[in-house]
Amino acid sequence: MALGTLTVNEARDGFLCDGKPWFWLADTCWSAFTSITLEDWDYYLTRRAEQGINTLQINTLPQWDRCRPDLGIYPYASEDGTTFDWESPNPAYWERAREMCRTAVAHGIRPALVLMWCNYVPGTWGSAIAERFGAPTMPLDEVRRHVERVVSYLDEFEPVYVVTGDTDWKSEECLPYYEAALAAVCELAPTRLRTMHINRANRTIPEPFVDRLDFYMYQPGHNALAQDEAWKLPQDIAAAYPKKPMINSEPCYEMMGASRHVYVRFNAENCRASAWAGMLAGACAGVTYGAHGIWNWQTSLSRGSALGEGFDAPFRWQEALQLPGVWDFGMIPQLLDALGCRSLVPAQDELADDREQIRVAHNTAERPTYVVYMPRATVLKLSVALEDYTARAIDLEQKHVAHLPVTVEEGATRVVQHPFTGDALIVLEPRA
Repeated sequence: MALGTLTVNEARDGFLCDGKPWFWLADTCWSAFTSITLEDWDYYLTRRAEQGINTLQINTLPQWDRCRPDLGIYPYASEDGTTFDWESPNPAYWERAREMCRTAVAHGIRPALVLMWCNYVPGTWGSAIAERFGAPTMPLDEVRRHVERVVSYLDEFEPVYVVTGDTDWKSEECLPYYEAALAAVCELAPTRLRTMHINRANRTIPEPFVDRLDFYMYQPGHNALAQDEAWKLPQDIAAAYPKKPMINSEPCYEMMGASRHVYVRFNAENCRASAWAGMLAGACAGVTYGAHGIWNWQTSLSRGSALGEGFDAPFRWQEALQLPGVWDFGMIPQLLDALGCRSLVPAQDELADDREQIRVAHNTAERPTYVVYMPRATVLKLSVALEDYTARAIDLEQKHVAHLPVTVEEGATRVVQHPFTGDALIVLEPRA
């Protein structure tokens, strides 16, 4: 089964698959290749395909904060899954990864493959932690060989290549490693889309890399006190770099314990807020979902993680797979298509309200449709006169719809408070 060729659309705000609009709806499964049995993999894929997932973000190297014990199969010879003989690749691992990608594609799901997670690259925040635990980085002269191996085994599945994983640019020492990986994948897989997954709240990309990336990923992440990065990051990236599609590639994961040991677990509503805030701030090419227990693959035998930052305990993968938030993410492209809003233009300056959590965008029509994300019920005030418009409120938890009065006075528009107790979308459309 061929999934089709991905390209960037003419507006440079989204993707095409074989020339037709395509929305990135990914799940986070960083630890797949080291941790999931083939039987469980098929069950997982069947469920995610039902939920509309069309992409999986997977680490080609062992995820440093995966749950342990894992299956004990690694890409390079290793006795402990932490230190590796980089000159001794393990064909069994790569054949297994190939079979897993083949099965994913058979379910209509495309792999997005991370080439170099930060802990394997010196000069990053991740390697500084890993080295304290005796986990060495990959030698520079092995980086190209690793990329060659990934392309040789897995390029037939038309993946997206994610050159970096959770990286910062702590020192310039990391740059030759990422340059080697990016140059290799550009040469070996020139028709595949390329991007970089960068760490939480990072809004910088080294200038030498920008022109060779097809789209931007950003990460609001799991800091409970900084969820406003969901809209601030795409605003800042759009202002600083050439226009390309943007994706919220790591919003807060559902049921993840917050970073820095803050006693919070993110629920479905928190995840929706991150997703919709990013979409309406310009990252309308797609979005990634994550569930705590899936990305690191927690089982009944798990006894903690390999390395990494450490978060509150995950749920077993069977439980995490049933968390409800993924269905909300699956509804996003359907709603946008139904509203004719696949392409969205941020319109925050038209909100007559200083509460930034309320996000506003509209489509590109001459008389545009407006979409407003409202975390809590309140009156909506816009500084534009939307004459002859209707308004609906869509309850994002219960999926109820309320029809609301619209008034226009003195060049401004007012929509009465919706009746729902949770988050909602307000949709304003011109009358037919």
